[in-house]
Amino acid sequence: MQFMKLVVCTTLVLSPIAHAQTDSVDKLMQRVMTQAHIPGAAVAIIRNGKVDRISTYGIANTEYNVPVTQTTPFQIASASKMYTGVLLMRMVEDHLISLNDPVTKYIPEAPASWSAITIRNLAGHSSGLDRMDIDPNLFATEDVVHLAFKLKSISKPGAEANYASTDYTILQYILEKISGRPFAALLQEKLFTPAGMTCTGFDDAMQFGPQRMAKVIPGRAEYYRWIDTFNQRRWFLYTKYAYAAGGAYSCAQDIATFIARIDAGKMLSPDSLKALQTPETLADGTASAYGIGWVVGKYRGHRWVGHSGGPAFSDVMYFPDDHIGVVVLTSQQKLHPEFASMIADEFITPPSGYLSGNLTDDAPALTAAAKALLEGAASGKVDPALFAPEKRADYVDDMSDIGPAWFGSLGPVTRIILATDTQTPDGRARRYRVVYNGHVQAITITYDTNGKIVGLNPEGD
Repeated sequence: MQFMKLVVCTTLVLSPIAHAQTDSVDKLMQRVMTQAHIPGAAVAIIRNGKVDRISTYGIANTEYNVPVTQTTPFQIASASKMYTGVLLMRMVEDHLISLNDPVTKYIPEAPASWSAITIRNLAGHSSGLDRMDIDPNLFATEDVVHLAFKLKSISKPGAEANYASTDYTILQYILEKISGRPFAALLQEKLFTPAGMTCTGFDDAMQFGPQRMAKVIPGRAEYYRWIDTFNQRRWFLYTKYAYAAGGAYSCAQDIATFIARIDAGKMLSPDSLKALQTPETLADGTASAYGIGWVVGKYRGHRWVGHSGGPAFSDVMYFPDDHIGVVVLTSQQKLHPEFASMIADEFITPPSGYLSGNLTDDAPALTAAAKALLEGAASGKVDPALFAPEKRADYVDDMSDIGPAWFGSLGPVTRIILATDTQTPDGRARRYRVVYNGHVQAITITYDTNGKIVGLNPEGD
């Protein structure tokens, strides 16, 4: 196999002169791209309502040796929901729709049970509707929504948030009915063109039996998955009915412009922006992890909103109170979205005592199991005995497969801090702050009553 030299181009957007020296962001990206076999990537940093820099790395298409540029469109997958959220709030501002409207106001033929589902529920993944499998030869949003009429509810609307694309297909159908426009065209007219986003759009891919066809996206980055010793080219079909949930191609320049305009107050009114960034309050009084199309959380004690997609083709973190945004685009499927937070470490200072272990660890064997899991994943050799027997099939092979690119990119574990320890009916849930040199990865691990791992959830903290 022929390996290509990593091409690095960093542009300080506020100056026409590209700097030549390799800084900490460049060093980080070169290291993780080598570790995780990433062919191409782009990074943008936004500060105080302006694009501060855009850096590009590697190759967009390895067959033709095309370098990544600031305007190379990457598949951003579920990060497309950020665009959907802003579009929805603009239509709210235009008094075309309300977040509190019931779904049945726009789909009167829907099941009576849908009358309790609001637009806000759809945007926050809390409709209570189950996922559904759809024939890839089906394209029309209306047809898919009518199939969803048969879905069972897994919870009451607003009771819990369950991340799934079903809600967004229904939301897309409603926005299309209101506007009289296909969703891709609606985004282009109401968002992309006014914002000057010139390399963002959809490929209108369709599947007809064994044939797949799509529009040409000029200069787009192909995406890959590392298989043993080589990168295998991959394709994922995003059909038109799912565009509100994912499937947009977008470049570092456009996403950076989008975040900069939001930070400068040029995209939404203050009230709309607040609604977009506020997590939904669920029926039990707890806060969801989702606002209006955006994930909402904390990192190093600072509030952030954003989204990832692919799982790591795109990773966007925007810190509204700090007026800082980080965008990372990659072409490697076998990743976890973590690079944006690693770059954010350069700008986001943790609060005092953040790394002070203030909880007494009365079960060090559980922490030892957590460390063994993380180190095993980094080496690609997860010990099945760490997990409860019924969970081994869910975690062991996957963790061993993606672990070297995910945890291996973080470096060696230097410290594990117990942040919270909660008793559950079936065992314990412990949130750790795992220190990898200067970077901290928060992760919640749940254990059964025998001390075996039954769940793992990386999260911001």
